[in-house]
Amino acid sequence: MSKAGIGGQMETGGGMASHLPMIDKNAAKGEAVAERETGSQFGHPRGLMGRLALTAMAWKNGTYNRAARQALALVPGERVLEIGCGPGVSLRRVARIVGRTGLVAGVDVSRAAVRMARHKLHWMIARNRAEVAQACAESLPFPADAFDKVYAVNSFQFWPEPQRALVEVARVLAPGGRLVIVQRSAGPDTTSNFAGAQGGWDRVERAVEAAKQAGFAVVDVTQEPAGKLVAAIAIFEKPRLGQA
Repeated sequence: MSKAGIGGQMETGGGMASHLPMIDKNAAKGEAVAERETGSQFGHPRGLMGRLALTAMAWKNGTYNRAARQALALVPGERVLEIGCGPGVSLRRVARIVGRTGLVAGVDVSRAAVRMARHKLHWMIARNRAEVAQACAESLPFPADAFDKVYAVNSFQFWPEPQRALVEVARVLAPGGRLVIVQRSAGPDTTSNFAGAQGGWDRVERAVEAAKQAGFAVVDVTQEPAGKLVAAIAIFEKPRLGQA
């Protein structure tokens, strides 16, 4: 998709641009950060093992994705972007909520994730209701004010440049739009560091500071139970035009 495409007639003339092999030149940078962060298929899914890792992550992220959808307060007709969409499981659920008049888009630095998400959303893509692109948070292939809601679940730690990414999110989010960032975090009664849970709240705090610098207003910072862990949730709003 070109940055002029979403929300109107597609310039490709034959369907969504997700049919094209979109590869953001900055996506490789995100892949490298993911690789350094985990040194495993969970940081940079690829090949057969990557597909298995993506399936496992989709299952493990279920509670966190539900928390994100609740925090987004979705309504039919909205345009929603997920950053770090993985295999597209949560994005498909979001598409069902926003309905036929809504639109969903997802980006991921992993080619394997993009392929899986496009397959899962293929019928919505064919009907111009969905878009999936390989891209990183710092360079989103969408026009300004393209979305009403943006969310990211357990992916903030893989953003190479969080400050730049949040400025980019502010660009594609419409005035009054909502951003939700969810991170897996250790709870008060657990010492588990599953998937880096001990650093969850630190990541949320960094996201809050970076979001403020990017011009977002902080709506709430809260948590929801997630088994022995918690879903740490930060909710932001892009100020409306003329709003302080």
